[in-house]
Amino acid sequence: MEVSSLREPKMADRIANALRRMIIRGDIAPGMMLPPESELMERFGVSRPTLREAFRVLESESMIQVKRGVRGGARVHRPRKRTLARYAGLILTYEGISLADVYDARASIEIAIIAELARISDPAVIAELEKLVEREGQIASGAEGVDQLTDFHAAIARLSPNQTLRTVSGMIHHVIMQGNRSLQPTSGPDAEQAVRRAAKTHRMALDLIKVGDADGAAALWSRHLAESGEYVLADAKLAKVVDLFD
Repeated sequence: MEVSSLREPKMADRIANALRRMIIRGDIAPGMMLPPESELMERFGVSRPTLREAFRVLESESMIQVKRGVRGGARVHRPRKRTLARYAGLILTYEGISLADVYDARASIEIAIIAELARISDPAVIAELEKLVEREGQIASGAEGVDQLTDFHAAIARLSPNQTLRTVSGMIHHVIMQGNRSLQPTSGPDAEQAVRRAAKTHRMALDLIKVGDADGAAALWSRHLAESGEYVLADAKLAKVVDLFD
């Protein structure tokens, strides 16, 4: 194996790391273009293929978009949560994690968040959840109903005052949404009853948040997630995350 075959990818990663830090720190704002390739090649002392390999790394992370041609270049994008969520799903898939494990993790996080939301009882949070609950009152069943009910859970996570929990929850939600869409029945009497029951529970949770009952909200949400997990995973106890993406 030639030394150059080892050196080039390593250098490309170092360049990607340097540019990534500049983007994250805000030295290069979203929407701006990176310096021309010739300037970056001179600055880093590398060849064009090595620089373009670094670009491919950043492009795979959705941090830049590269346009070829005379007026082309690399435009900076703000890091997106959905990109992080996609990578989290890939890691869970690679590790052979079970769906039941992901749903349990989601429950642990959401129960803590909903208790905190009740303790704070923020009017802005209540207003946003109120809109979702009102929408749920207008659905019966079907794929749309599944998505709307999952949206309430996503909102619980998104409204957490803790930024780290919001990020981690967003990663998990990517898998949960896919799981609900793939596994949850969308037609028949049982599906209609499950939708009505879930919508009613969401309303009860919101009422507990309004009055600041953190313990009551946590207990209700614990039961709700246990029941919904049993319902969704009834025929997929041993399913893996990879099964969702086959």
